[in-house]
Amino acid sequence: MTGPVLRKRPIKQAEPTGTLKRKADQANLVATPIRKTGKTSKTSKETGKENKVCHSEDISPMKTQKLEANTTQKATVKPFVTPRTSRSSKPGAVCSYGKSEKGQNEDEVQYAWNLVNNYTHRDIDELLDFAKPATAAGQEAAAQNVDFISDAMERILTKKRLPNGSGLDRRLLQKFANGIDEWMKVGSSLPSEKPLYGYFSNFALFVAQCLKSVAAGNNPHIAHLILPADRSDFKPDDSNDSRRIDVGLALRGIGASVECVSLGSYADTLCVVEAKYSRNLDENALMQLFLYSANLYARQGNRRYLWGLTICADEVYACMMLNDGLFVSPAMRISELAGRKMLISWLVRWSMCPDDLLGYDPTMHRVTVHSDLDVAGSDNDDVDDIRYRIDCYDDESMETIKYVTKRTIMSADDILGRHTRCFVATRYSGSDAYSSATEVVIKDAWPPTNYPPLEDPRDEIKLLRKIHDTFKNNAPDHIYPELIVGGHVRLDQEAVSAIDTTDAIFKVAGVNRIDPPSDSDAESAWKYQPLRAHRRIVMSPVGHSIKTVQNEAELIIVLVEAMQCYSSVLDGCGVLHRDISTNNILVVRDGKDTIPRGLLIDFDFAVKVDTHERSARPERSGTLPYMSIANILNLDTPRTALDDWESLLYVVCWLATVGITSSHRVSDAELEKKPIKNWRIGSPEEIADVKPLFGNGNCSGAYLDDDDDSDKPTDGSIDPLVKRGAHIEAIITDLKKVLDKFKLEALAAL
Repeated sequence: MTGPVLRKRPIKQAEPTGTLKRKADQANLVATPIRKTGKTSKTSKETGKENKVCHSEDISPMKTQKLEANTTQKATVKPFVTPRTSRSSKPGAVCSYGKSEKGQNEDEVQYAWNLVNNYTHRDIDELLDFAKPATAAGQEAAAQNVDFISDAMERILTKKRLPNGSGLDRRLLQKFANGIDEWMKVGSSLPSEKPLYGYFSNFALFVAQCLKSVAAGNNPHIAHLILPADRSDFKPDDSNDSRRIDVGLALRGIGASVECVSLGSYADTLCVVEAKYSRNLDENALMQLFLYSANLYARQGNRRYLWGLTICADEVYACMMLNDGLFVSPAMRISELAGRKMLISWLVRWSMCPDDLLGYDPTMHRVTVHSDLDVAGSDNDDVDDIRYRIDCYDDESMETIKYVTKRTIMSADDILGRHTRCFVATRYSGSDAYSSATEVVIKDAWPPTNYPPLEDPRDEIKLLRKIHDTFKNNAPDHIYPELIVGGHVRLDQEAVSAIDTTDAIFKVAGVNRIDPPSDSDAESAWKYQPLRAHRRIVMSPVGHSIKTVQNEAELIIVLVEAMQCYSSVLDGCGVLHRDISTNNILVVRDGKDTIPRGLLIDFDFAVKVDTHERSARPERSGTLPYMSIANILNLDTPRTALDDWESLLYVVCWLATVGITSSHRVSDAELEKKPIKNWRIGSPEEIADVKPLFGNGNCSGAYLDDDDDSDKPTDGSIDPLVKRGAHIEAIITDLKKVLDKFKLEALAAL
């Protein structure tokens, strides 16, 4: 197959500047940003319910922070982006406070620009190889189909006869070819982007019609048809904002009619197509593609990665969106034969490759609720319309257990990062109907690792198994996360079951992933991607957001029990949690009117420590607003339990300042007057400046008091608790006593 002549675009040699540069040095990376000396720069954004950091070198811009657009980006006028409506905030997330709708919209747009400028790799010649049939026979058939369709298109466009016996209906194809012919003539720009919607749809329908004719000849390799939506420039029904996508593509069975299909939701969309009226707006198109595609992750719990297309006048780009990088193909110019043939290649390969190469997870099977009968003994309002039957593999027993989800309690709605999802589910019993069986939580995520997946000592599965083995015969008084199934997701590749990793995704294209260089001055390359492993954990009990407590007494009880769990895990299992935050402390109730219990979850950033030393090497980890001062400033001091207890005080400080629930929340205007606002939008240094636990009125009441003030710092530049390292045990013992006292008073008040 003849490929297109590639036109390499000059790549900007820019780095983040100003506030964006500062914020790019704060949190969440798996790889240090690499200076742009080649096609692109390489960084990664770790996501979670709040801004999290994995290692000291794991630093990235945070979506919840106010980002500034890169001042070196192309000097073109940015198109107006329809303002979003308020997105449902994640429970307890700091970003849900103190931000107006307009401010959130600006942050998201600037975040998307940051993706374009610092995470996007352009002109990837090998990108097409990531989407191909699974077998050699299928790949050969795909090449033949591309040649066949390209020849048919050129014959019709030039008014030549189709070959005898082609099986093609010229009348049908001519209808689609008219729009393609118009598209070929638009040049580098046109007055409006709207005609492009129809031009592209005609192109996709032409390819689909040809594939349907090929399939009629008993071609076994065509899996489905790629069809455009029957409306353009529309707001999906399941969107939480007012933004409109230009064109959506959907999968349909090979028996479907070749026509534009009814497509009203992100949940049913294969990929988004973003159009612009000029070739010079290619970066604007990418920005909006990333902005809208995040909704696919939010609405599709079974997406491993995403595809997308941008159209800039007569040029088309394909884009692949992975956890740590965004890959863009060379331009496909529709006015040129090679460009048309390459776009045909993309549509044919997507039609012939298996679902996992379209970015779907074959171990998660979508289930749709059709009636109340699908939900046995359950309040139907508490069951999602779209649910999943999930295969959960256990690394230890090497068995697979099936579960059916009831509802999604956390979605992956960012382009980059771990893509953590959580579901409430029950054991599958041969029917997709939800039953009244014991509920469990399924956590599905792509954490980074520096080890072969099964050898990672920081693997949350290993840590939870250690906790389970320690407590199973000596159950503590408090509740704790009980591991039921824990393992790595496995996919069949070349008739072999393999762990789903970044390496496995790259292997499909015959490309070797390269570990990102530690030298920030190293020349970047798109193959520099961190290793991630796809992990799935089933555990109990099921908890609810800390925002569901009814009053201050319940909050105290929940916090105390969560820290009791923390201490038992540290003392009995040698596991240091390192991420105490509002999102990782849940409320568990045995009944509607019962006294709540506190559950500590999310051991993603936990590490094994010596049970005597009980400290970890200094590295930044946790959720930024609640990190200890030593942690947030990345001071060269060991991380101990005292850092986590300090984080608890910040949790209390935050909730006491902004309110626990929406009914108690302070207004945005009032929050704007308080120094604590910097916890959400400030740099590490700015956050540390307003965090001193001693002698600072920003967190009145959230400080330790004793008779000796000689070692209390006055400038707030370092963590005061670190200076008390020799008294760690005594301080923690006193903290426990204080909490126990508060708990007794809270229980008496209920």
